[in-house]
Amino acid sequence: MKWQYKSSGIPDTLFSRSKAGLTREEIRSIIVSKARISGDEKVLDVGTGSGSVSIEFAQLGCDVTAVEKDEENFEIARKNIEKFGLNNKIELVFGEMENINLSNSFDVIFFGGTDNLEKSVDNVFKHLKPGGRIIIAAVRLETVVEAIKVLKSRGISPEVLNICLNKGKDLGGKTALAPSYPVFLIYGGKK
Repeated sequence: MKWQYKSSGIPDTLFSRSKAGLTREEIRSIIVSKARISGDEKVLDVGTGSGSVSIEFAQLGCDVTAVEKDEENFEIARKNIEKFGLNNKIELVFGEMENINLSNSFDVIFFGGTDNLEKSVDNVFKHLKPGGRIIIAAVRLETVVEAIKVLKSRGISPEVLNICLNKGKDLGGKTALAPSYPVFLIYGGKK
């Protein structure tokens, strides 16, 4: 199956998964909605993993810089980007965000990988345009607390969204709900 639509929510089955897992399609759709894009923004995806969030933004017209520090994840992201034919919309960069020199300004910065969050935000925040959006995804409570602190220290009053997904699956010929890890999105706009 090929994704032929102009909406977010590409089915998870169309992606190769990295060892970091895969941001689920419903979560990707919410991330894109919180970014408030019109389709020509410049997006920085920190800790891209499989590249699925970058692909969602690029499919909607954004130019994306995706950063990944793990070699195996980097290779899977490269393959996914190639599979979707988005090499011209996504620049894939290998390395740790806190050590990467950026020359671009960004409308949206998304953190899917949250290692060294404080140092990474230090490196990228000056590249976020005034009015630009920063979104941090977290599954660990400690990361949620750190993300709130990091954004507040930069003058952002963050919103926090907790997303708990349950999907129907067959259980003895009937439908049961299978839960997945809750995901937190911590986000806000730069003044």
